Amino acid sequence: MKKILPLLLLCCIAYSVAAQSKAPKWLEKQRKAVITVTTYGKDNKVLHTGIGFFITATGETLSSYTLFNGAERAEVTDAVGNVFQVASIMGVDELYDVVKFKTNVLKSVAFLSPAVEPLSIGATVYAIPYSAEKKSLYQEGTVSEINKLKEPYGYYKTTIPLPSNEWINAPVLIETGEVLGLIQADASGKKDNTYVLSAGYANSLAVTSTVMLNTAYTQIGIRKAWPADANQANVTLYLLNSTQDAKTYLETLNDFIATFPANSDGYQSRALHYAYRRAELSETTPLTVAACLARSLEDFNTAAKHNSSKGNALFEKARAIYTVAASDTTLTDKNWTLPAALAVLQEALTTDNQPLYHQLEGDIRLAVGEYEKAYESYMTVNRSKAASSASFYWAAKALENVPGANIADMTALMDSAFLKAGSAPTEEKLAYLLERIEYKTRLELYPEAVADYNLYYDMQNGNVGDAFFYYRGQARFRSDDPRGALEDMQEAVKRNPEEPNYLAEEASVYIRLENYPDALVAVDKALSIVPDFASCHRLKGICLIRQGDKAAACESFGKAKELGDPLAARLIREHCQ
Repeated sequence: MKKILPLLLLCCIAYSVAAQSKAPKWLEKQRKAVITVTTYGKDNKVLHTGIGFFITATGETLSSYTLFNGAERAEVTDAVGNVFQVASIMGVDELYDVVKFKTNVLKSVAFLSPAVEPLSIGATVYAIPYSAEKKSLYQEGTVSEINKLKEPYGYYKTTIPLPSNEWINAPVLIETGEVLGLIQADASGKKDNTYVLSAGYANSLAVTSTVMLNTAYTQIGIRKAWPADANQANVTLYLLNSTQDAKTYLETLNDFIATFPANSDGYQSRALHYAYRRAELSETTPLTVAACLARSLEDFNTAAKHNSSKGNALFEKARAIYTVAASDTTLTDKNWTLPAALAVLQEALTTDNQPLYHQLEGDIRLAVGEYEKAYESYMTVNRSKAASSASFYWAAKALENVPGANIADMTALMDSAFLKAGSAPTEEKLAYLLERIEYKTRLELYPEAVADYNLYYDMQNGNVGDAFFYYRGQARFRSDDPRGALEDMQEAVKRNPEEPNYLAEEASVYIRLENYPDALVAVDKALSIVPDFASCHRLKGICLIRQGDKAAACESFGKAKELGDPLAARLIREHCQ
């Protein structure tokens, strides 16, 4: 009996208010649009219940964001007891506690059309709660205050009292039966007035690529609707890729394609997903690796049908095949080989001879060992406006493998790669500089190599390791700058005193400077670390012979020869026989 009394009291309050004036003619019809919302958490237990209402015949609905925060699924129940599942979240505003969502209704439903705003102060309004009873409850009042929300929408204060929290989110309608907004409680806790959030504003909420990953959306586990604009939807699809596992992202891709069936990007993205994440999909779905690759090709073919550029569609397909084939040599499917990638790419080139396609052609030919043809492909790119640091770099690397190629030509290409890489000291630009140093060293352009080492040092703001000083020291030594070389070798040893190669190079520089005592100190330290260091035994012999200790020198030469030093035999012939 105690449970029945509050309900009876509520009905009496509503009835007494309604009795003050004649009920609007549209009341019975419009109340059918009011529904209850039930949300469920991850444990599938009820999370929240509340009120909402349909705003379109196809099931678009408004209610409170609070009901959906943390929800994994939700359902609505209409005035006659029909239950519909919530399909997607269409927009939220956490600050104003409102959500717009799509419900899977089976046929057209009664709905409330948003009223034209702004409304005037003093206008009569009616609140309708959810009711499964035949008797239509309502409350009447007037607009007493209007605050601007977003042109032309408002946030309204009304004289309608709040009998209980069951009335929160109930629709408030104007005299002609359109919905002004949703009831919200007075923040102070008072019950004699209510506030109304514009239904027009709530209806304007939409998912965009810029808000999809906001916490207000991510805290709801229910699927989000796609932006209406296909380009924005594509951006959203791209952003979701890095936030979802392979299985979930496949479901996202399927949903995107179902929403935009004529959009080639959806099929292409799914084709890439099948190809690149085939291992994960084979572990989390019934699909095998072979099935993933087969579906990938099917999607590439479908994407081509919806792509206005046949060449681009073929290029993307060729690039995917190349990427998979180059990274997985265990595949036996003839459709996923480097020759297969080249065949598709050549078809793309026949359709549309783009420089970018030649870049990929170079990559494929380089991978199969066709170095001269790869070089020619890269040079086609380099002679176009599409030339890039990467195209010059790979042209140099391809030429490096062509018999009889000129190292000076490789150096010139690496110069271009370095210059094309921009002014910032990126890892890419620094890598090109090191490659250029290597070419200059092979050309015995040691002063130029030292200049590049200095440039590298400056670009790194001096943040270099011990190996840098070792290699620059070698270049300085060969540039006839032994004192500069000694400075670098000493710095290398200082930073890594247990590296025997640094000590051996330091000894070599001391010998060049005819400082045999310090050379012997460096050699002995290296031999204490690696006793069988053949070249150090040779260097020790040189120091000793120049200090006049022939017997000890010859002993060191003999040890060096025994350990396989290629120069020891000549030194023995010169000094020990």
